[in-house]
Amino acid sequence: MKKLRITACLLAMAVIFSVSGGCSDDNKVQSSSTSTSVGEKTNVDNNEDVNANEINVSVAEEANKNETGFILNSVIDSGERNEENQKYIYFNVTIKNTSDEDYELNTLNNFYILKPDGTEVHFDIRTQLFAQKNYKNYVPNPIKVPAKGEFTGYIGGYAVDESVNDFTVCFFPTQNDARNKSDVIKCPVTASDIISPPADFIG
Repeated sequence: MKKLRITACLLAMAVIFSVSGGCSDDNKVQSSSTSTSVGEKTNVDNNEDVNANEINVSVAEEANKNETGFILNSVIDSGERNEENQKYIYFNVTIKNTSDEDYELNTLNNFYILKPDGTEVHFDIRTQLFAQKNYKNYVPNPIKVPAKGEFTGYIGGYAVDESVNDFTVCFFPTQNDARNKSDVIKCPVTASDIISPPADFIG
């Protein structure tokens, strides 16, 4: 009888441990799933435009969306290289505001460069510091666009690997709602579109 009781107790303990282990595994799966969804949300906040309506234009061609006209007039390679041997890229753009309200844009939220491999390059503060010291007609953040008016100027910039000469300039016409990224204007750029700093940029 004692042997049977001991055996029964051991079996009961084995069942308890196996159930407990199963619950622990379920908790791990749930935790992992939660982390993944948070990561995906973060990606969306960081300018991911998987679900954005795309408007494709060429350099110097105007696109219109959300009461905003956009033209990428030129792309400038400053000639400057940072410690990672990345080149500093700037844009000359025209942004037309056909709405009744002034608004402000900035190069971190409204622009990015999309490389051929699908990775994004965002505004680099080092490029702004360099441009403010070296270019008289550079416009730092924010970019002010008047109601029923337009902005034209040199903005940026972006630190791009030396080997990258083809990429896409992407612009979100958000107006006053910085989180409204339902539309994105995309403008492909090739090596032949990239120029040295022009005289009106240098000042």
